[in-house]
Amino acid sequence: GPPAASRPAGLGGPSLGASGGAMADQGAAAIFAGQVALATEALQDPRTSPQERQAANELVVRVPEHPHAVEIAAQLAGPERPPAARLFAFRLLVVAASEGRLQAQAPQTAQLREALLNMVRQHASDGDLSKVPAFVREKLMQALAAVAIFSSDWPSSWPQLQAELLELGRRSPLHAAMALTFFRNVSETLQSDSSRLSPQRRKALQGHLVETSGEVFAALGSFIRAFPGSPELDRMAVLLAQELAGIVPVTKFLAGDLDTFLHQKLADSALQIEVLRTFSEWLARDIAKDLRDAPERMKQFLCGICDLVNFCRAESLSAEEYEAHKSVAMLIRDFVECNKPSLDRHGDLQAKAYQSAVQLLRYPSVFIQAEAASIIPHVLKVAIVDPRKAPASEPKPPPTWLRLKEELLPLLFLCTHRQIPQSFDVLPLPPGFQRSMEFTSELDAEEDLPGIQQTLKGRTVEIIQALTVAPARIVESLEFVHELLPRVLGTAGDGRGASFASVDAALGLAERILPHIKGAGAGAGAAQACGVLLMGVLRANDCQGWGPDFELRRLEFLGRAAGVLDLLAEEMREDANALVVQVFGHLFSVVEGGGKDLRTKALYAAIGVCKAAPKAIRPVLDAIVTKAAGLLASAADNQHVLCEALVAASTAAQNFAQQQTLLQNLLGNLVSRWGGLLGGLASPERLAAKLLGDRADLEAALQLVRCFEACFRASTVPTDPAIAGAGGFLREGGGSQNPANEVVSLVLPGLLGLLRAFHGAFPSDVTRPLVGPAGIAAESLRPYLLALDGEELKALTSSLDSKAKEEGAEEKAFPPPAGADPERILQGRHLLCSLRLHLYKCLGAALAIQGAGLPNAELPAQLGTAVLESTEYVHPYHLELQLRHVWFALCGLGGVPTAGEALNASLAGALLPRLLPAAAHTLDRYWHWLQLPEGHLAAGSEETALRWAMCTGTVMASRTLVELGASLVAHGGPAAGPAGTKRGAGPEPPMKAESTDASGPRRSRGPRKGRAGPAGGHAEAGDGAAEGGSGLLTAFPDVLEAIQGTLCVAARWQDAKAIGHALIGMRAVAVRILSGGEAHQTLRESHAAAVEATERCLPALQVALRPVVSLCQSLPAPPPGGG
Repeated sequence: GPPAASRPAGLGGPSLGASGGAMADQGAAAIFAGQVALATEALQDPRTSPQERQAANELVVRVPEHPHAVEIAAQLAGPERPPAARLFAFRLLVVAASEGRLQAQAPQTAQLREALLNMVRQHASDGDLSKVPAFVREKLMQALAAVAIFSSDWPSSWPQLQAELLELGRRSPLHAAMALTFFRNVSETLQSDSSRLSPQRRKALQGHLVETSGEVFAALGSFIRAFPGSPELDRMAVLLAQELAGIVPVTKFLAGDLDTFLHQKLADSALQIEVLRTFSEWLARDIAKDLRDAPERMKQFLCGICDLVNFCRAESLSAEEYEAHKSVAMLIRDFVECNKPSLDRHGDLQAKAYQSAVQLLRYPSVFIQAEAASIIPHVLKVAIVDPRKAPASEPKPPPTWLRLKEELLPLLFLCTHRQIPQSFDVLPLPPGFQRSMEFTSELDAEEDLPGIQQTLKGRTVEIIQALTVAPARIVESLEFVHELLPRVLGTAGDGRGASFASVDAALGLAERILPHIKGAGAGAGAAQACGVLLMGVLRANDCQGWGPDFELRRLEFLGRAAGVLDLLAEEMREDANALVVQVFGHLFSVVEGGGKDLRTKALYAAIGVCKAAPKAIRPVLDAIVTKAAGLLASAADNQHVLCEALVAASTAAQNFAQQQTLLQNLLGNLVSRWGGLLGGLASPERLAAKLLGDRADLEAALQLVRCFEACFRASTVPTDPAIAGAGGFLREGGGSQNPANEVVSLVLPGLLGLLRAFHGAFPSDVTRPLVGPAGIAAESLRPYLLALDGEELKALTSSLDSKAKEEGAEEKAFPPPAGADPERILQGRHLLCSLRLHLYKCLGAALAIQGAGLPNAELPAQLGTAVLESTEYVHPYHLELQLRHVWFALCGLGGVPTAGEALNASLAGALLPRLLPAAAHTLDRYWHWLQLPEGHLAAGSEETALRWAMCTGTVMASRTLVELGASLVAHGGPAAGPAGTKRGAGPEPPMKAESTDASGPRRSRGPRKGRAGPAGGHAEAGDGAAEGGSGLLTAFPDVLEAIQGTLCVAARWQDAKAIGHALIGMRAVAVRILSGGEAHQTLRESHAAAVEATERCLPALQVALRPVVSLCQSLPAPPPGGG
């Protein structure tokens, strides 16, 4: 340790808590200042012991709050004090001045101002400034600036300050840097959010800086000429120019030739970034006034800024140089984005900015290319005038600098590449371009390279959008891509330039152009160019042996670009029909002869084409469906995708009879197979035997269920009432009908029967012994039922868990038993998982079809036996699937669409009072089971994974159940009356309240009398509320009682999100009661003023407040095991 004489002494002396009288004595203040000086030295000395450092820190921290802190700072600021003490003193003065503790008129403040200025003078007189550390000099000038701003009326009451500082700056480069530091600190304070400055004071000081900026810049120029090559002076000059940018107009800087000085300092690697940041501060604002005041000088300066792109050379690039080049790109981008009106008025600036951006597009960096691509749309939007909007008397000629096919499009093609191939020859690249691109990409990967690439893609789209106002330019763009394809495919003759990366980029560029054709209003010319391009893609051959990759990319392109077929149908009907036939012919040929991945991609591409181009498909719909129906029988897999594509195509007809016929023809064979298959799967015993034996029938059933699900989901009714009426979708008695109604009526009974048998054969509740058919074959079924499939485990895994989880953890979680065929076990688990999921999805899609085709009396009973009776015996994750895919389809916001409102409401009214309590009871049991110390009977390595899956599934199902209940209260459910009945006209429902406390559930019935309040039960427009007052909750009070009970139970579960949903639901119930049946987020004044308001208060308190008070009195314990 240091010798005793060098250690800070006296740290235990007079404390800062001493009385003010004692501190008033100057001798005591001087002694205490000495102690603080020793403490600051101790904090800077690495040899100080921890105990001494702690004592010193405690002393120093309390100084700023002491009433005599200014006197202490004055004692510590003297030149004889150590640098650490002086730095601390100047900090104290800055804080005291900025907090208003130095009154301008106080004699002490006047003495302090003079003392600070004398320190500068003293150093100037003896010339020994170099012995003072730079950080002390800068803090001295910051204290002087703070005192001048907050503790004086400078410049009026201290007029000599500015002139004296500038004069003292002529003594040495360090004095000059100190003078500039003063003005920099003044500017920085004026642009801060300090609340101590009044708007008048701030405005006056800013005006003074603008008025005297010429004087300051003249002095700065003389300093630089007198002391060339001074690093500290140069740095401070750059920082001053940067800080003043927010106050002083650009023309003032240019009048002082500061731009010339800054351009010279670009050669200094230590100042490059700061110089570019200074230019950015000057130009990242509207400079229209500067351009009006000094047009020639400003244009000279702006051209110099644009010429900075010549400074960006990528040869032998370093990380520091790359950062400077990025700053240049961002500087030009900021200028263009902030000065679009000025660019509109100055064509020469448009050309200069565009040429700079084009040059930056050649730079080997995704980041800089994205910045350049951000500049071009702004320039094009002001340079290319929409002929439909331009005055006929003043046509604006197209810009001569825009060379689309020769320059811009090749560069966009270059930027679209994910990786630049060595064979790239569309435009000349400098040597080492690919190597430099790899280097900059590594640096950008430290930030967000995928995000930058996505930004570049978006900017490319904006460039194409800017070109759409000129139809000729769009046609030119399409021609460029069409001419490019043979070159990158290697079919142009010489084979040069062939590369799959370039094929991918060419198709990517085409995908960015084609969606904007229609918006361009290009007419027949663009349509013809589109047709030629699509035909070229269809006819392209893989001459380079790229294999499936090329066909996969082509199929992806066809699916994305299909929307343009509708434009062809409008402009060139016969050609469009022929092209659509060829597109589908190509897709179907891949389905027939391609591998599995190619078939899947082709089918999904067909869905994209069907949905994006209904007008083009309509004339050839019959031919397409006939061909596809033949494929359906022979397709080995993905039949459901083909079904979805065909039903999506059938919606193009917009004719009920035609769509219904197409569906019946398409699904006739499937429905026949469905009827024949169900006989062997009608009982739980047969299903269990099929799983343990030959699984062909189970797999066939899964494929059919997926086909029906896809068809029901894709079959839609036109949303436009006029189109729906003209197409025959409206019923005579009101409401609409779906073309898939008859198919649903044929499939739904068997679907419910299969689901009932499935639940009986494969109960997934792992908290109790297997029962029924599963109990008979317990040992054989145990590997399938007491485990989850890998896909289910992935669905249960959060993104955070996914990062921490080792690869293949799904297979390791539930290993097959010893001696069993692991592949067969895993395949069986996946089969059960898929069949369960798609049975639920298919049932939900069938219920969503308008008017499900079964009598109202039958469907609730069948749904009850198929689904509700098994609720108690399913895994919580499977319960969540059921809630999400079945009950939300039936009872979620809007429920079954309008034509099925009566059916939907009766189903919900019959089923929800059974569903909600059963689901809540099951989940409540799971929450209790999770806290049992002994766990479950399952043993071995499965235990941890089993409990984890149960816990996660319970949380998911709990949240979904409470979300369902809260949403039912919020939107009121579907109307209970017949279709077309106006909502909101019924009486207030009888309210039942249920709460739970220590003694168990307790109910109270609210008043049954009274109608809706003054609002008449209607939600007012603009509130975002559903139409309330009648509907499900009005017609079925038991539903509301079930919802209340569910919310109260859920408020006891150990999941914060479920509790939050429950509380929101309780509030919604209370608002509905107090408002007389309306669905709002909060009460309105009209509700409180209603005659019935007082009668409604008690039931609302019983429903909402009592459970909340009970919850607050006994909060759920934290979940065990760290949650």
